[in-house]
Amino acid sequence: MSQRFYLYRFEHADGTAKEWAYADLGTGWAEIRWGKAGRLCQSQMRPIAVAIDRAAGKCRKGYRYIGDREMDARGAAGVPVGTARAAPIPTPRRARSTSPPSWVG
Repeated sequence: MSQRFYLYRFEHADGTAKEWAYADLGTGWAEIRWGKAGRLCQSQMRPIAVAIDRAAGKCRKGYRYIGDREMDARGAAGVPVGTARAAPIPTPRRARSTSPPSWVG
């Protein structure tokens, strides 16, 4: 069975690449995988908040978000899942007043 992972890639100047990915398991935990591009053989389990923080850190180090991928148990990334989209940042709404503005006589 394959799992949906958020995949990040770092490309070296010599043309080689390494990848890092995480999957939200829906239990408050995430599976994190890493390794050479196309073959993420190493893995560990961490709380989802840790995985998200690490993803932000990877981006600061030069990793690029590639998209969502299904990955099998051996760490082979499969076909893309949907389209890569960033989540919108929520903005607070201003409370509306029912009374007239102070400048109205």
